[in-house]
Amino acid sequence: MSMESEIKTRFGGFWNTLILLIVIAICLRFASLEWAAESLSQRVHGAVHLFLGCFAAGMLLGILRIFLSFSNQTYTRAPASANFASGLKYGIVGGGLMILLVGLLQLSNFLGVFQPILTGILAKLTGIFG
Repeated sequence: MSMESEIKTRFGGFWNTLILLIVIAICLRFASLEWAAESLSQRVHGAVHLFLGCFAAGMLLGILRIFLSFSNQTYTRAPASANFASGLKYGIVGGGLMILLVGLLQLSNFLGVFQPILTGILAKLTGIFG
């Protein structure tokens, strides 16, 4: 398949689009809480930088997947476009998860109305394993 069709396959559809929108929402939430005293343009600029960082992590992971796939046998190896597109997707999602974890650990009330639920779950987990 061509690179264009691989990208459409990896990022098309309802669930893949929903995952990308969640990553964008996480970036916007982190930027709006981190730079609360700044102007709206500064917060949006920060959110764009965070998402571009996720995209850069995806590009790096896509390139690494191409290089690491060369060690496989020819008949088990996926085309370079498939490896790059899946690496790009996993890198963007991984970057979004990292921003989510940093937001949960660093910023108070990062999840808004869902924060008490997460706090209760973490309190129960620390009670079990503590």
